[in-house]
Amino acid sequence: MPKKGRKAAALSEEEQLLLMQQKMLAEEELRKTKEDMLTQFLKDKLAKEEHNSALNMNKINLQWRTVLREVKARELRKDIEILSQTFERVVDCKDSVIQVSSRGPVGP
Repeated sequence: MPKKGRKAAALSEEEQLLLMQQKMLAEEELRKTKEDMLTQFLKDKLAKEEHNSALNMNKINLQWRTVLREVKARELRKDIEILSQTFERVVDCKDSVIQVSSRGPVGP
């Protein structure tokens, strides 16, 4: 009878070993599943951040271009005003030359 006890003890040890292996496999699968879920979550989050980053960069570029356009428009208006004044002075100068020459020669 002691032999049966040893076999039962040996079987129970084998069963315990199998049970431990199954438990470890289940834990490994659970860990792998959690890791996959976390990886997918992080990938989704990264994709969303990249999308938002692109949108925000477009908004910033749009605002920057608007500011640059306004500055350039002011510069061009100022240049046009200066050129207009210069043109008026040149025309006035030429008009005075024409008026002087139409009066005839000046002299003795």
